[in-house]
Amino acid sequence: MRDIARLGFFLFLLSTGGQAQKLCPVDKAFLRLAAPVSLSSQRLYSSEDTLWVPLAIHIIEQQPDEFPLHRIGAQLRALNRDFAPAKIQFYLPRYGPNGEPTCGITRSVSPLASHDWSTQEDSLKNFIFWNPDSFLNIWIVSSMPMQVIGYARALGDTESKPGVVLAMEVVGDREGVRSPYDRGRTAVHEIGHVFSLLHPFEGGCRGMTPQTCATEGDEICDTPPQHRAYYGCPNPAPNTCNETPIDLPDPIHNYMGYVDDSCMNHFTPEQIARMRAFLQDRGAVLISRENQQARGRLEPMNPSCAAITALAAPPRQEVSFARKGSTIIVEKAAHILVYDAAGRLVRQTQGEEVSLEGLPPGFYYIHAVVEGCLLSYKVPYF
Repeated sequence: MRDIARLGFFLFLLSTGGQAQKLCPVDKAFLRLAAPVSLSSQRLYSSEDTLWVPLAIHIIEQQPDEFPLHRIGAQLRALNRDFAPAKIQFYLPRYGPNGEPTCGITRSVSPLASHDWSTQEDSLKNFIFWNPDSFLNIWIVSSMPMQVIGYARALGDTESKPGVVLAMEVVGDREGVRSPYDRGRTAVHEIGHVFSLLHPFEGGCRGMTPQTCATEGDEICDTPPQHRAYYGCPNPAPNTCNETPIDLPDPIHNYMGYVDDSCMNHFTPEQIARMRAFLQDRGAVLISRENQQARGRLEPMNPSCAAITALAAPPRQEVSFARKGSTIIVEKAAHILVYDAAGRLVRQTQGEEVSLEGLPPGFYYIHAVVEGCLLSYKVPYF
């Protein structure tokens, strides 16, 4: 079995007793390969430019339709919400590795869905991946041993393919996602690692002076050093290190910590600068304008892709849904699609209404394309 510390894994671990714990063995030496960042790459984009990252999301399931696809849309919105201050945004490509139309999502049934991260990393990633130069790969698996819920490799890693592996129970934003990691921030944390960030508690009370803060600890000067990881949401924030010239509380609300999702709320300015510089260097092809064009970033998303992932524009106020028994009525004529909770298209029609009669009891997502705008409506049918 491989030496996990050497691999540089970034792991989230939940204990079987229900008390949240997380573990991240880190090969810090690898991440130092990011420095110094090429000045020429930094000139490609100013601090005001948004850096666009295409995702390739690979769902590896134990059985068909195990994972509800609409949670991909919720996760994407969570990523773009939390990375917005960094002006880094993520999108699902319209075209795949060979220029074929795509939703940016693959689904596979495989024994690898029960994923042993200690021995099967390469097996999982070689099973299905898209060119890491052109896509940020995210593998979603049914489960991992010891209740691990995520790990990552930074861009440019040569030990194994860069990207993120997530347990499906923490993918999404609240609905259907396991508390207290239910706001999509496992993916936010792991992608922070992909973009070179370390934990605020890296090395404990190291880097406590202006002379050492950029080379010790997490190598970020505006995250105060932190002696150890915290769980839950401590209040008030502890202060475990005595840095100079100003001693500040531990940065427990940082996305790169181990607290509950509801307790995390920011990256610091220097973390943002490091991620952007690293992304422009190691991910230069990934975020390039040529790759954006090849992936069709500015092209309209296929309505069926948008419906599956719930990537809808906000509903127009002048158009509404109504329900009469088993019939759903749309105020204006539309192309109406009905998806079940697993993201399967179960019915579609053209007009102003659709009937749910004959469908099994459960929650359904009604999507209506009205005048080019995709509207969504969730309805229980029992």
